[in-house]
Amino acid sequence: GTAVAALVILVTAVAGVAQLRQLREQRRDTAAVELMHSLQDREFVRSFSLLLSLPTDITADELRACGSDYVDAASLIGFRLEMLGVLVHRGAVAFDVTEDLAGGAIVSMWLRLKDFIRVTREEQHYPMFLEWFQWIAEQYEKRDRLQQVPAFERHRAWAPKP
Repeated sequence: GTAVAALVILVTAVAGVAQLRQLREQRRDTAAVELMHSLQDREFVRSFSLLLSLPTDITADELRACGSDYVDAASLIGFRLEMLGVLVHRGAVAFDVTEDLAGGAIVSMWLRLKDFIRVTREEQHYPMFLEWFQWIAEQYEKRDRLQQVPAFERHRAWAPKP
């Protein structure tokens, strides 16, 4: 009787751990889908397009001289990627999924906005301004995200399993 009770407890514990693992995976998948949605809304796409038209070595003064649309775009992109950095760091969204979905975009925007962010930090005496955006961009820079072989080439031979 005791052995059976111990076996039931063990099986229940294993099943519970498996369910928790599955729930955690579902939560991460849901977060990835929500991330994808947040990166596809009209405001984000418009802001991204505006900033992508700028050189990667643009200074804060040059960006500001482009006008309020560009400054607003920089703020929108910066704050969205700030939130993304926090979510990735805390494990709510997987690092590799985020890299596949937006790693190149994150690094590209960082290259265009880093001087603007640096100057804003100095002007506002707020060294933590967009700190998580910088963190995530630097993580993907370390992995040479912009020099990686594009997915369409890396996975050219891939086919879904029947």
